[in-house]
Order: sequence, then structure tokens, then C-alpha cells
Amino acid sequence: MFEELKKKSLKKSLFVTIVLMIAGLALVIWHAINFWYIVTGYAQFEQLQPDQIRNQLVDVNLTANFGCYLEEYEYNSETRYRKTTHLYYIIITGDEYDTDYRFMTLKVPPKYQKTLDAMTENTYNQILSDPVILSGKIKKLSNEDYEYFKEYFTEDDVWTEEEFEQQTLPYYIEFGDKTGMNTLYLIAFGGGVLMLCIGIFRIIKGMSGGFLKKLRQDISNAGYTESTIESDYAAAESYDKHNETKVGRLMTYYTTGSETRAFPNNKIMWAYQSTVTHRTNGVKTGTTYNIIYFVEGYKKQITMSVPDEAAAQKILQKMNAIFPWVIIGYSEELKKMFNKDRAQFLQLRYNTCEHVPVEPDIYGRTPINPA
Repeated sequence: MFEELKKKSLKKSLFVTIVLMIAGLALVIWHAINFWYIVTGYAQFEQLQPDQIRNQLVDVNLTANFGCYLEEYEYNSETRYRKTTHLYYIIITGDEYDTDYRFMTLKVPPKYQKTLDAMTENTYNQILSDPVILSGKIKKLSNEDYEYFKEYFTEDDVWTEEEFEQQTLPYYIEFGDKTGMNTLYLIAFGGGVLMLCIGIFRIIKGMSGGFLKKLRQDISNAGYTESTIESDYAAAESYDKHNETKVGRLMTYYTTGSETRAFPNNKIMWAYQSTVTHRTNGVKTGTTYNIIYFVEGYKKQITMSVPDEAAAQKILQKMNAIFPWVIIGYSEELKKMFNKDRAQFLQLRYNTCEHVPVEPDIYGRTPINPA
């Protein structure tokens, strides 16, 4: 029993485990370079050679730019209001003494427009501006943005396409708040590491039978030995093709997620079917079937999912036949009595007979449930 359930729990946990590990690995790989620069310090943009420009976090001491060539905005069709969100300025790599440089892009929010426009004027007048200190991440221009960038240099035959390719880089620095970027990238990288660790833990847990820990506790709490329950489980009747819902004489077994749980039949006070119809925009999208159990000693009701109504009815019919102390079926009167006068409810059946499973008599007759 336990070896079978261990294999089943490991198999059922694999999908979630694999998804976690793939997502975690993707986050770790994607943000590894960001994590590196956060730990070791951002690269100083002016010290990078053109062939060193790549996807990385940088600090920028900007003293020159060659104007804005692109405006990004949001447009509200109802109010017809256009709001500028970002501006694209042309900058150069290296510092003022560097002879090997390329033109590329700096993307900033509009609050920098006044400062950078004044810097543009100084640049064309060969006046060195006071540094504007920024931080950001180097990214590659989208195809559309690259065409705008290219148009700026090649329109009116200022440059040939060959000259453009030689003197520019298809990258931009996206401005960002350093504290905010660090927080975001650390959370993303740390989340990836955590997902990987959880995935590894789930594999170890499944292989070691850790998903059966609660089942073993259920058995112990019910006062049974594991060997006794192994026999009960083997003889229990299954109500679905995957053996996820089984009713034995001693305990009822059900699967929730990757775990198998059980509760003692001799402590069941009340059981009934619950059917929920799901709708989206008034259209029926599905139906779920459950059996609700109220078990003595359990603070909350136990909800056991079943594949269909036929399975639910078979389980309830069997319980009605062999567990004469259990109230089967639902009514508002029973609910009111259960909540307001538990002693009276228990006198209906639970306290009126010995809690020992019975079998139908030789004529196939079963006890009648007064509820």
C-alpha cells in the first residue's frame, strides 16, 4: 500500500515540480547577469568599449547628447489626451577623450527633457555640460525603434547605410531608479532560486515518501496500526479508475493534490453530496461533485471530490448500508439541528448503535437511514 501510494504521490507531484523548476531555472538564468552587477557593482558606461556593450546594468555620467529622435506616448481616445511616457536621446559611448566610440540611445522619462535638451544645445555648441548621473539597463532596440534610429542618421543622405552600420550600436540604456531596479531583480533572482529549491525539495519528499506523512498521522490518530490499514486499504472499494477515492471498513481514503489522506469511518457523524454548477457569463462551464463529511474530533468538515454523481451516490449508498451510525443526506432541518443542538443530532443515529460495520442480510436488505 505505502509503496504504491509513494509512487503515485511522486508521479502526481512531478508536473508541479517540473513547472516550478523550469520557471525557477528561467528566472535564475535570465537575471543572473543582473544579480552579478548588483553584487559587484554596476558597470561604468563611459569605460565600456563598443564591443563590451551588452545586456548589463550601468551607471552613466552623461555630459553630452545629440538630441531626441523619438517620443513614446500614451493616447486616451475618449479624452483625446496624449501623454508622453519616454523620450529617446542619441548619446555616444566612451568619454570625451575616447577616439573609438559609437552612437546609441538613452531612453528616459519626460522629466529629463528640459535638462537633456539644454545639454543637446551645449553639445552642438561644443560646450561641456555638467554631468547628469543616471542608472539603467542596456537593452537591444526593437525592430521598429531601430528603424526610427536609422532614419535619423540616413535621411537626407547624411550618412550612407554602411556608415550608419559602422558608427552606431542597436542598443539603448533604459533609465531606471537604482533602488527599484535592485529590488526588482533581487526578488526575481531570489524567486527563481526559491522555486528551484522547492522543486528539489518536492523530488526528495516524493522519493522518501514525505507526501504520506499526513496519511500516517491520520492512521495513528485513528488508533490503527499501519499493517491493519494496509489490509483495509487493499480490500477497500474504489470509486474511480485511479483509486483516488476508496471506502474501506475501517477508514475512507481520498487524494488531495499529491497527498493521500484518510479518516476513520467509526467517527463519521454526517455525510451528504454537494454539487456545484460553474457558470461564466451565465453559460454553464462545468459541474463538480463532492461528498461532505462531518467527523467527530475534526474541527472542519472534510470535502472529498468525486468524479461524478454516480460515484457520489454509490459511496453514500454503501455507507448507508454498512455504517448504521452515519446520517446520510442533507436537509435544512438537519443542518439547523447539527449546528444548534448537536446532542439531539447525535441521538438520531450516532449514539444509538455500536460503531461496527454491518453487512446486508441474506435477503439483501440494508438498514434504513431515518434521515
